[in-house]
Amino acid sequence: MPPVVGSTQSTKVGHTLPSNHAEAPLFGYTLMSLGRQWRRVVHLRLAELGLTDATWAPLFHLHAAAQGISLKALAQRVGLDSSTLVRVVDLLENRGLVRRETDAHDRRSKLLQVTESGNAAVADVRAKLVQVEGRLLDGMDAATSQLLLQGMLQLQQRMAQELGDAVEDADDTEPTMERGR
Repeated sequence: MPPVVGSTQSTKVGHTLPSNHAEAPLFGYTLMSLGRQWRRVVHLRLAELGLTDATWAPLFHLHAAAQGISLKALAQRVGLDSSTLVRVVDLLENRGLVRRETDAHDRRSKLLQVTESGNAAVADVRAKLVQVEGRLLDGMDAATSQLLLQGMLQLQQRMAQELGDAVEDADDTEPTMERGR
């Protein structure tokens, strides 16, 4: 007997999907699409400040560090390869938003610091992000937005766990070289 439209079906993880869930948008697809749209809106608004996603995110991470950090450490925080980030740091340095300083503990190494102008840019970006967020969430009651935030934080934790498990699984399944083979 075919499922009745409007009935629900429980999944392994305790969610309920409409019985015709094959035609319903997938949660992950909707989340990814929403993320892309949100990012596009933010990109357009931050362009008004002369910043792009490639420039404001590293600036925020440097600001959050509250002390000088290496290019390698910044790359890890941003999730980029160091060689990719060099050009972005050069651009930020040329605009006077960051500076490279010699590491007092290792004179061969440079640490990245946010300048006063960089701190002002971070404050401008924060204000713009609050403004954009306010417009996008306008009309949504506080309880709904709080539930969405809680759900996203839960997902973030689960994805971090999943990624950690995936890395461990990959480490366990990598072939090893045995002597004599």
